[in-house]
Amino acid sequence: MKRFNEKKAACLSSAELKTFKGQLLYWIIFAILIVVALCSLIPAIWAVSSAFKKSTEIIADPSFFPKEISWEIAKTRVVDAWVKLDLAPTIVNTLIRSVGELISRLVVCGFGGYVLSKLKPTGSKLLFVLIVWTMMMPGQIRTVPNYISYTAFPFARNYLEEQGLVLGVDVLNTFIPFWLGAGADCYAVLLFKNNFDTLSTSYVEAAKIDGCTNYGVFFKIMFPLSMPIVIYESIGVLSASWADYMGPLIISPDKVTMPLKLYHMSGNATIEYNTYFMGLVFGSIPPFIIFAFFQRRIMGGITVGGVKG
Repeated sequence: MKRFNEKKAACLSSAELKTFKGQLLYWIIFAILIVVALCSLIPAIWAVSSAFKKSTEIIADPSFFPKEISWEIAKTRVVDAWVKLDLAPTIVNTLIRSVGELISRLVVCGFGGYVLSKLKPTGSKLLFVLIVWTMMMPGQIRTVPNYISYTAFPFARNYLEEQGLVLGVDVLNTFIPFWLGAGADCYAVLLFKNNFDTLSTSYVEAAKIDGCTNYGVFFKIMFPLSMPIVIYESIGVLSASWADYMGPLIISPDKVTMPLKLYHMSGNATIEYNTYFMGLVFGSIPPFIIFAFFQRRIMGGITVGGVKG
């Protein structure tokens, strides 16, 4: 009951939790959350367990854990699956894409927020309205126009194609479309702008008096003071890169990334079930590492960023 007395007011206050109804409601909600957590964890645990089973054991025996497991068996299963699936090029492709998207998102969107917040050139208000307006446009309706523009970037296909004249460069089956898309995220621009609005303009003025350029002000002052937004965007970009399936399937089918590799595995009859599950485990490790690395930082960053001073 001590934690009830120290509890801050939320859905149930400390006084309400001292009553029988309050405690009953608290434990009912607690039990529901435990059930939901188990429903989320059990499939993941079963997939990891199936990766170390024999294929015949997965089909014939519905047991949760493998019947035989040892360090040697586990090591053999991991090595065999890695060799059969040939995941090294896939992971390299996904890393190149995700790192490029992260750099593009932070630099381009950060500059966009900085310009709208501190520099405010002529027409910045109209530009801000257009950015907000594009956020209301569903992403699906941009799929076909974006694809056409990538066939002859930046001019798209033109009417002189029949005469053999195509202005632009075909960037399909490259990582350039993903990097461009990451830098054109309107929501990220607004996040950076709102964060820069909370920072005093005296920082910018003092730096310029000392001879610092706009690039120096951004990278040396504004960017380090925006770590909560940087960490938040890093988590979003890296997680989305490792989970995106539709983008690589349409734009760069030759540059196989992890989700596309897992899709190809599901339709390959030569891959055994345990090898397929091991591939799912390999594909889940990077997002888990990203979350584990950033989890404490993002929670602390949100707390600090929410205090305006």
